[in-house]
Amino acid sequence: MKTNRILPILLALLLAVLAPRAAAAQQDAQSLASFVATVSRLWAAGEAGDIVALAPADGRILLDLAGEGPGEVQPRNAAAALRRLFGERENVSVRASRVTISGGTPLRGFGELAWIARPRGVTDTLSSVVYVGAVWEDGAWRIRELRVLR
Repeated sequence: MKTNRILPILLALLLAVLAPRAAAAQQDAQSLASFVATVSRLWAAGEAGDIVALAPADGRILLDLAGEGPGEVQPRNAAAALRRLFGERENVSVRASRVTISGGTPLRGFGELAWIARPRGVTDTLSSVVYVGAVWEDGAWRIRELRVLR
């Protein structure tokens, strides 16, 4: 008889614990999707300075632009490399194509941008994936990593 009373109470407690976590995970995924969409808009506009402004507090971004090899760089170096990349190519389209929360503490996630561009003065296009690694810091998503993959 006691088991019949305890079981509904245990289920209610379990739901009370798990429901907020599920809601928080949903909110994290939505905020990361919004963040990646913002990065996509900035990438399409060639806004190197605004992209780099989304770096974490230490300012360092792990950068790998089309096979140059990954390296952790200071904001001014990241901005210069992005300006050079944007200067060499004309954007055809950029769209956020994937967003995933990977977990951890601090919370991490990533997004992918489908980037179609053409070298300046050339009609053929190049398709690339831009990997955006993000970390949750001080109540906002920040870019920890940018990789251009072909």
